[in-house]
Amino acid sequence: MCAKPLNAQENNSNSPERNPCAQYDRIPKLRLRSSFGKLKYDFQHSSSQLKQMSSKKSRVLESGTFMSGLSFVDIDWSVTMSVITKTTPDCKCVVPAAVDVFIGYRNPIIYISKDVQDDKCIYNVVMRHEQQHQQINVAVLEYYLPFLKKGFEEKLSILKARPLKAGTKVDNIMDDLNFEYAEAIRPIINRFEITLQLEQQNLDTRENYESESNICK
Repeated sequence: MCAKPLNAQENNSNSPERNPCAQYDRIPKLRLRSSFGKLKYDFQHSSSQLKQMSSKKSRVLESGTFMSGLSFVDIDWSVTMSVITKTTPDCKCVVPAAVDVFIGYRNPIIYISKDVQDDKCIYNVVMRHEQQHQQINVAVLEYYLPFLKKGFEEKLSILKARPLKAGTKVDNIMDDLNFEYAEAIRPIINRFEITLQLEQQNLDTRENYESESNICK
């Protein structure tokens, strides 16, 4: 424990005189993981049910061209902090050692209405359209990962060694570090989500709707 408790301003200071753990400050290692998720198909719902689902899940980034099909995915991300402890003559210090960041997709699924016969032209058109939505998800994440990694690395510098105060557990400090880093990278992930949304909207245009509708005429 620290011989002299620090207030919040002192604890976040870069000054060795104020922070007895500043000598242990270093950039922690970033370990970035990603996943596209396992794509599933559902043929059990009617067109009216898909319409209701689309309305209820409007938060999802992509939707199908026709009410005969829908394409959903959730963006999933998390931050997990690893720390080590160091000891000075006056203080025990909690030092960020590594940060595991996961960014990817969860529950990618394509719904095709059971009202559409699988031997009809419209079935193939709807299926292709929904598959394109999922292909866009993959392409955007693959393209954006290097930018995400660069942004995540730039934020590592906010993670400083911290003194362990009386009555505080290592897990408490680790949770604080985890939260602060997650908040720091949240705007980066928000920009990725916006980029993905814009790419999906490029597929769901009036011109593309008309073009796809004309395929089966």
